[in-house]
Amino acid sequence: MTRDDEDIRGLLAGAVPPLAAPPDRVAEVGIRVRRHRRRVAGGAAAAVALTVGLGIGLPALVAAPDGDRGTPVTTPSPQGQVSCPTGLGARPDLASVRYGDDEPLVPAGAVEVTSCQVPVGGGLRPADRIGPRVLTTGVDEIVRLLNAQPPTQQDGRGRPLPAGEQMRCTLKATYEETVLVLRYPDRDPVTVWTDENCRVAVTATHGRGADFGVLSAFLDRYRAQLVATTDPATVTTPACAATFPVQRMRKGSEDGPLDRIDFNNSDPYLALPTPLIEVTACRYKVRGETGELVGQQRRRAGADQLRAVLNQAVGRSAERSNCGDWPDYEEPTLFDTLTVADATGATAEFWIRHEPCRSVNFLHALTPQLREVMTDLLGQPPSR
Repeated sequence: MTRDDEDIRGLLAGAVPPLAAPPDRVAEVGIRVRRHRRRVAGGAAAAVALTVGLGIGLPALVAAPDGDRGTPVTTPSPQGQVSCPTGLGARPDLASVRYGDDEPLVPAGAVEVTSCQVPVGGGLRPADRIGPRVLTTGVDEIVRLLNAQPPTQQDGRGRPLPAGEQMRCTLKATYEETVLVLRYPDRDPVTVWTDENCRVAVTATHGRGADFGVLSAFLDRYRAQLVATTDPATVTTPACAATFPVQRMRKGSEDGPLDRIDFNNSDPYLALPTPLIEVTACRYKVRGETGELVGQQRRRAGADQLRAVLNQAVGRSAERSNCGDWPDYEEPTLFDTLTVADATGATAEFWIRHEPCRSVNFLHALTPQLREVMTDLLGQPPSR
């Protein structure tokens, strides 16, 4: 070892303070023994109670390890299969089932409700047909509302029919009727048929006067279920088509804007009830019988700001357009399409005409707010 090493060793030894004396372990043990003796007499009764408690609770503690104090609650699987009717042939005779009793229309305990749209008469175009919708949340509320319907058919003002009148039906043309199929974990499914003209809801044995608020409640719960189970990252709008047939834009066309958001919307006066995720705007210049794409824009940021503007433009109190009536209505020479996708993943189209007159979706005037939106998306449209 060099002299320098010895000097460093000396400095380190001087910098470390001397260690404290080890504790007197014997004295500490004596103190603990004296304390224990004082506690023995007073704790004997508590020890007995604790022993009894452990005898009762120990099996549960052993059966449930730390972090798993019980079996998770699971929803029982429903029995039977659901097959939506394809027609009204299997529906019970509306006048033959029992009305007026206090028996529940459907049993309690359902865990799933499927809504089926059964075609009647001519039916809708394929694009407007709705497939089965399965609700698994809020089912108890649907059961409660079904059983809370009036016991007999009501008139147009919500009053029972006059004495002696058993059934009153209108002749309104309907394309479809709604059927609800309820599934249970411990019994076969129960089918509820509704009839819009006669305003009744019936099962195989008995019926109630229909309160169609049940169907509105189903749509509200189903839409909320879609929002809760849909990843916004997967929601998108279709790209602009390179061409658009002018025939679809004519006022008398039966092939109008496609609105799949409306399928699950219970409010007839609110076009867009759910926040928007994405919008796509397309501008077309008409050449002959074809609209050719001349501008497009897809946007996600701020998409929901358009919802209030569109609801106002096509709402119940919206101003009617000044484009005239068919056949005097002039074909557009410049028009936009605006497709929106909401948080359920569904889409809806809106058609905006700029020339030779301005309108939205055939019937409504182009509001200044919507015109401003389209200008922001696609640039300034022609002015008249």
